[in-house]
Amino acid sequence: MLSLTKSPTTEMAWHGKVYKVNLAFDHVLLFLEMQEDTSLDEFQKFQQTFKLFFGENESLPNDPDFYEKAMEQISKEITDSPYGTTVKNDDGGVETTKQFDYKRDAGAIYASFFDQYGIDLNKERGKMHWSIFKALFDGLGPKTYFQRILSIRQEDASKIKDPTAKNELVQAQNYYAVDGAKTEEQLEQESLNSDSLSRLFDSLLEQAKKGGN
Repeated sequence: MLSLTKSPTTEMAWHGKVYKVNLAFDHVLLFLEMQEDTSLDEFQKFQQTFKLFFGENESLPNDPDFYEKAMEQISKEITDSPYGTTVKNDDGGVETTKQFDYKRDAGAIYASFFDQYGIDLNKERGKMHWSIFKALFDGLGPKTYFQRILSIRQEDASKIKDPTAKNELVQAQNYYAVDGAKTEEQLEQESLNSDSLSRLFDSLLEQAKKGGN
């Protein structure tokens, strides 16, 4: 989470030595993509995680406590939000359906950053810190390409009375769907998997406690 009084996290101190931590937004996005890669087992994800975030260091401590603390710090940096992470539906419940995907929506996000901020994200890879990227991402206005797509996804087609307008919205929602058009069963399964990032951190933390062994 971005702070106006503290610099973004770029290092971690451990027993008198300082280690570089690369939390550039593209590294974090690669990490988030990795959680869905079924070709990697938990140990491989653990190795790739530390390569992404600590690869600039010549060596890392042979100490499980170091890896445990590092994973806790990375988890906090990536998941912290000043306003919470849930969306309420009309019935007061929590809406868990996935609303966007950094990989699928990459073009829309890129165009929106360039349109609103004049920022070319391709030139910011390896440089822009995740906390800065996330603050700018959350601040994208309603007229940006990404937010217009998000608005289409979130609109309730059942409330539209005109058949033509309703059909046009449904077609647009299918076209812009996060993972393509979905059946109710698929959406239900996606809802059940909505805590996958939390589970990934839990499993990586278990690996960290073992020192990756």
